[in-house]
Amino acid sequence: MAAPRPSVSKEVFLDAALAIADEFGPDAVTTRSLGAALGLDSTTVYRYFGNKDVLLGSLFDHVVGQAVAECAQLVGTPYERIRAMVAAYRNAFFRHPNVARLNSYMGDMLAADLGRAPNTARLSKLAIDAIRELGLTGRELVLAYQMLETFTVGAILFESGAQSRGMSVRTLRYQALEASDPNSTTTVDVADVVEMSEQAFWNGIDRLMASIEGLVGQAPPR
Repeated sequence: MAAPRPSVSKEVFLDAALAIADEFGPDAVTTRSLGAALGLDSTTVYRYFGNKDVLLGSLFDHVVGQAVAECAQLVGTPYERIRAMVAAYRNAFFRHPNVARLNSYMGDMLAADLGRAPNTARLSKLAIDAIRELGLTGRELVLAYQMLETFTVGAILFESGAQSRGMSVRTLRYQALEASDPNSTTTVDVADVVEMSEQAFWNGIDRLMASIEGLVGQAPPR
């Protein structure tokens, strides 16, 4: 089987795919569109990634790599490092909101080969190591990581969709709630929604971390 051109690295492919996703959405990222963007035959892209699912999963991991780069030299307490990791991850997908929903392509890739998603694996290890420093092991360690992952990934998936349209999703919802209250004298605008979204997210992280710290010394849940 012929190999890709030596001058075309995986990073070059993924940078081009990211540019397509940012401008046109992830559905526009195909072996054909990526080949056209790089002046290559689509079969070259196919030989490199194997199929579109792997391409899209690799693109998600590529964006996670931006967060990993920000976390390379983290210092501080476990709580401070975890908070910084969450911020870096969130900021990466706020820069590229169209890629956030490609998380759904990661499961099969990770199950088949962790090497296919090195950035996701690296960031997960950094978070797990920090949680372990809090004194958690075994079941409690896994539970704490899943709590953090579920809240963070779920919130970012929702927020990136709202953020990419100027927070219009949340603005419309809050305005509908406001209209249903005949005693309301406030007016919710986009600036209010952005501020409340920031506050809600970080309040959630702070309470989640307090719950994780509360697991230290507890018996495993039955």
